[in-house]
Amino acid sequence: MRVKIERSGGFAGLTQVVADYDTDDLPPAEAESVRQALAALAGGTEPHPVGADLYTYRITADGETYDLSEDPSRVRATPLGTLLAPGG
Repeated sequence: MRVKIERSGGFAGLTQVVADYDTDDLPPAEAESVRQALAALAGGTEPHPVGADLYTYRITADGETYDLSEDPSRVRATPLGTLLAPGG
């Protein structure tokens, strides 16, 4: 499954691709972590934090698109953190 993550916002308001990979190219355990993270997003996300210059992420995978904002101090402990760096 192809996973693409775009980040927009921040001080400059730019949009850039921050991750783009295929789970078929990952070791099985990492691919499973990605599938679980996507399932968690499909189940709903917490309310978006409010604040100037926060990043917004658009995750596209398997024909689905998820839009979310994250507090940068919490990203690694969320499904988004797993999707950004499936190997840890």
